[in-house]
Amino acid sequence: MTPIETRTRVVFLQHPREADVAVGTARMAHLSLPRSELFVGVHWEGTRALERIFADPERPPAVLYPGEGAIDVMTHPPAHPITLVVIDGTWAQARKIANQNPALRALPRYAFSPPRPSAYRIRSEPDERYVSTIEAMSYVLGALEGEPERREHH
Repeated sequence: MTPIETRTRVVFLQHPREADVAVGTARMAHLSLPRSELFVGVHWEGTRALERIFADPERPPAVLYPGEGAIDVMTHPPAHPITLVVIDGTWAQARKIANQNPALRALPRYAFSPPRPSAYRIRSEPDERYVSTIEAMSYVLGALEGEPERREHH
């Protein structure tokens, strides 16, 4: 894995059932981002992970998760660096984490529409509009860092 330095702080919140999946991509993405953090769990209130999410006043937190009120990060990226909270798991697991943590629900939410279907063939996505965590990171960090072509995966 080639390390990628970013202005964006990335904190992965991974569902416990996903943590032991050998073909999961959040761990790969985490290993590629030297200053990222990866925490495993479902409930985050009062945890070290949540403290870390809010720890950097220069990089306010936002969640990468689709849904009502989500801002399209590709067309409206923030004007300043952020702490990007990435929820990792199956769609059902990610929904559980997003819905059961009031502090996460209170954060600004970003989403995006991938320009093409997932190229990750080891696991299939339930919908052609979905991509793996590592692919999502490639697209979103391209938008956040202002270098979409450099971060584009193939």
